[in-house]
Amino acid sequence: MDQKVLVFEPRKCIGCKICETWCSITHYNVNNPAKTCIKIVRDHERLMDQGIICHQCIDAPCINSCKFDALSRDNKTCAVIVDEEKCTGCRKCIHACPYGAPSMYPGKKLILICDLCNGSPQCVQYCPEQAIQYVERHKAERLYRTEIVKDAGRGKELS
Repeated sequence: MDQKVLVFEPRKCIGCKICETWCSITHYNVNNPAKTCIKIVRDHERLMDQGIICHQCIDAPCINSCKFDALSRDNKTCAVIVDEEKCTGCRKCIHACPYGAPSMYPGKKLILICDLCNGSPQCVQYCPEQAIQYVERHKAERLYRTEIVKDAGRGKELS
């Protein structure tokens, strides 16, 4: 079986941020948008919501940038995992990520990165519009290519 990753489809997102809520509740038992591994940001120019999510990159620049061996891959899900004992909050992984996915845990020297909820992402389960999907990597790449082609046909850039 191929590695699974999250895919965000902005055209389906209604901006409810239920994904953020479930992420913070699942991991930290609190509804706090600062303690979530997914961020929904409104693009007012395009009148769309964008999801900032970890793409679980094959080459994982975040893991490669960590000088403290605080980041690794989960053997089962292949998700990026943070070792809280080793993480110094140096932010090298934040700067290395091309998608802006890692963030700082508020008030701690600790990085937040999506761990795919041990293979059952709660953001996917509770998204009322199915704007977030958990699919095999090859299907994810196909979905993103389809979105680029759709936007190109409309004369728009996909960011």
